[in-house]
Parts: sequence; structure tokens; C-alpha cells
Amino acid sequence: QDCCVCGKRGAAVLCREMGCERSFHLPCAAKGGCVTHYHIRNRYLLSPPRQHHRARTQHLSPHPSLLSSPSAFCSQHSPVQVVEAAPERDTTCIICLDTLEDHQMSFRTLVCPVCKNAWFHRGCIQDQALRDGTTNFRCPHCRDKTAFQGGMLAIGVHIPFR
Repeated sequence: QDCCVCGKRGAAVLCREMGCERSFHLPCAAKGGCVTHYHIRNRYLLSPPRQHHRARTQHLSPHPSLLSSPSAFCSQHSPVQVVEAAPERDTTCIICLDTLEDHQMSFRTLVCPVCKNAWFHRGCIQDQALRDGTTNFRCPHCRDKTAFQGGMLAIGVHIPFR
């Protein structure tokens, strides 16, 4: 299939919205405003050690939750953040301190779902999530962890398990 972002063939990720025929390449997703969700509770579980005297190693086996496919949404059906206000004209990203280009809510402009005072670029908060992982990823302003991670996951920010 053709990618709805770059137009090239070989797009394997399909929009999950019922009736939508759009597909895209995974590397094109962020550039095109597409969202991919990976809901994995446990990546691997250790199986019990073998009782043989010859082999005393533990083996990794995939957890059954890995067998479910990820959710993916094209730019027309991707989840959007619902907020009551838009950023003011001189609002800066709390991470990079650059002015936000979009002065309304968009795919690239996000706000903390908890304190609603911290605005950031999607790319900046995604980079922070990749660095921090589930252990340390939290709002850079209010420091909330649990609700913040849930809100970011819901709109497609990938937080690696570590």
C-alpha cells in the first residue's frame, strides 16, 4: 500500500479507525501526525530455572500480552489532547525554552494534563520520555508521574519500560 505521508509504496501500518483505509510507514508516523500506541505491561517474564544439573540457566519467554497488535491512527483519526485553553502568543516550551510555533492546540503542541501550566513541543517531551523511561518520566513542571504518564501515553508519546 502507499504511505499517506510520503506517498511511497510499502506502508505496512494501518489506521485502526473502522473504515479508514490509510496506511503509513512507521518512520513517517511522527512527521505526518500519525500516532502509534504500544500497550505492553511486561516485556518478558523469566521462566523458572531448569532443574537439570547440566543446564542451570534461566530462559526468557515472551509474555502473552505481546501477542496483541499495536494501535495505530492516521493523522485524521489520531487522539487529540483536550484542553480548555490554548497557549498564549509568547508561551515557551518548558524543556527547550523555544517559543511554541503553534498558538493553538495541535499535534506538535502539548500541555501537561495534570497541572495544565507546562507547555512543550511533542518532540521535546518524546525525547525526555525516551531518556527517562517509565521509572523517571514525569512532568517537568509539577513533577507528577502517574497521571502525567497516563495522559502522555493516551496521546501517543512512547515511554520505554525501564
